[in-house]
Amino acid sequence: MHSRTVRAAGCLSVLVALATCAWIFPSTVGATSLTSGHEFDYPSGLVFADGHLWVANEHGNSVSEIDPSNGAWMASLTSGPYGIDAPTAIATNGPDIFVANSVKSISEINASTRQLVRIVFGSEYHFSRPVAITVAGGRVLVLNAGTNAGSITEFSAQNGLLLKTISGSRFAFDDPAAFTTNGQDVYVADKGNNSVTEVNMVTGRLVDVISQQGLSEPDGIAVEDGRVWVADNQSSAATEINAANDTVVSTFNDSEGQYGFGNPTTVIAAAGNVYIATPYSTSPMVTKVEATTGTPDWYMCNTNGPYYFSELSAFAVQGNNLWVASRTGANSKTPAAATGSLTEMNIDSGDLIATYPVPSSSTSTTTTTTITTTTTTTTTS
Repeated sequence: MHSRTVRAAGCLSVLVALATCAWIFPSTVGATSLTSGHEFDYPSGLVFADGHLWVANEHGNSVSEIDPSNGAWMASLTSGPYGIDAPTAIATNGPDIFVANSVKSISEINASTRQLVRIVFGSEYHFSRPVAITVAGGRVLVLNAGTNAGSITEFSAQNGLLLKTISGSRFAFDDPAAFTTNGQDVYVADKGNNSVTEVNMVTGRLVDVISQQGLSEPDGIAVEDGRVWVADNQSSAATEINAANDTVVSTFNDSEGQYGFGNPTTVIAAAGNVYIATPYSTSPMVTKVEATTGTPDWYMCNTNGPYYFSELSAFAVQGNNLWVASRTGANSKTPAAATGSLTEMNIDSGDLIATYPVPSSSTSTTTTTTITTTTTTTTTS
């Protein structure tokens, strides 16, 4: 039995900011302020490497390097020699970053020197709509999406050589959306099959397929303190799974207004908690949940900051700060088209630290009253 007390920030209506902007990416390298006109273009992935934050811009065919201490724009690595083309995800291994490109390739770049290390591509890798990438144990894992299909490509982080491809009907891949690692195992959230597939990373063998039991178009996944957390996009819920025996502990929905879920997607784990993004809805938000008990702590949305959340797509953690990427946004400095943004939050309290680019003072906004409530409920798991 879990007794849950939630400190929920009241997200009763959305702060509307309607300014839009054009895409601007400098071709030169040099530290400049994010307030000087640099903007993101549909950011889809975040990672920290060499002390800086790297942002994959899917529509901009680029990767942006940001100094997290002050929001300074350090560089833009564009398609050209880097082979960056519609990047969907980004990961790090030591000094290098790995960028997953929709064109069925991986660009490896040294974060310290900004030099291209290699471009990994070829039919033998079976790259197909890569949607996620991670590095573990010297292996680069790439999740390839696809209806009635899907696979994991594994290659060496040291030399780019193919190690194995994991695919086949026994894995029940039917449009996989996200994955996470836990020691030697990989957990894949599969939207098409309403399931989570566990694979041994060393052998490539199937461990288990966890299906139904509240799983509903799972679109995000993370593991923390022996619990696998899955964002159930279709049912606006989150499912907690015991990683030791692959049993579903509970599925948490927002029927009592505790979690703020509305078609949640991205999940990240840190320091005993998971953070779950609701990207769309009438008020996009981030929810903090205690990993082992399912206790919600807070959820923050556009009425509480304002946070300028819009189509939330990615998380990254550095120390006590949580970074959130919005694919589109209303804080642009240049009218004409939508743009993306980054939000920096305190990982413990959810308090807003900064938004990049800094919102334009001319942005038109409508503010609403924020109501904070405390609710205690009891649920039997």
